Amino acid sequence: MCTLTVQLQRDRLLATMNRDEALTRKPETPPQIHDIPGGGQWFAPHDGEKGGTWMGASSHGVVACLLNAYLPGESLLPDTSGRYRSRGEIIPAVLEAGDVESGIAWATNELDRERYPSFNLLIFGSGIGKCLTWHKETDLVEYDVDSEWTLRSSSGWDSVDVKNWRENLFANWHKSGEEMVDHLPKFHLIQEEGKEDWSPLMKRSWSATRSVTQAEVDASTGEVVLRYWPDPHPDSKHPDVVETLPLESHLTTSRGSNG
Repeated sequence: MCTLTVQLQRDRLLATMNRDEALTRKPETPPQIHDIPGGGQWFAPHDGEKGGTWMGASSHGVVACLLNAYLPGESLLPDTSGRYRSRGEIIPAVLEAGDVESGIAWATNELDRERYPSFNLLIFGSGIGKCLTWHKETDLVEYDVDSEWTLRSSSGWDSVDVKNWRENLFANWHKSGEEMVDHLPKFHLIQEEGKEDWSPLMKRSWSATRSVTQAEVDASTGEVVLRYWPDPHPDSKHPDVVETLPLESHLTTSRGSNG
């Protein structure tokens, strides 16, 4: 169960994701910077158990995010059969493909989806936003994501009701002025009393929001910024970790020439 918001503007992309995970899972590791074999770099926080990640960004201006997806009746328990690989290895592969078109092409044509449990993969770049949804034993569904604000939320527990409730909460946050805390949309820190198990900043006896990660691609500054809040709470303010990569120069030039 995770929550992602994305703001798309002409020269700026802001993606923010709450990672909800079992309390028994090992602690995450803070964002690390990695080299891309063909040139450039990418960065992301990492899962403490399997080493993968749920969200990352690159100097090519690509932001990739992964949320679990669930079919009716699908088990929420971790796979112990050995049939599936960790979904956390998908994001690094997308980012290491290079620019956004290459990342989407890899995910569409080369990713062996049947090796993974169901997922929603969102990939953003210069003028492009795509969501690729994979449910086991079905075809890959691909559609554009081009709204100014986008919300995606995954829940395998009371999924329809939880998603609808969060969507209404997000709509109210948007209408009330889009309050921010530092660079963080205040929506991601909402933990409503009596609804902690449904809130974006989720809290249950066995699981909770373990972190908030945010990627910002800004052509006007020529930077890609990754912000990370471990162990977030309703009164969180500044991120604990801020990492910056220079945006590839051809991206700042091409975006800056529009209008």
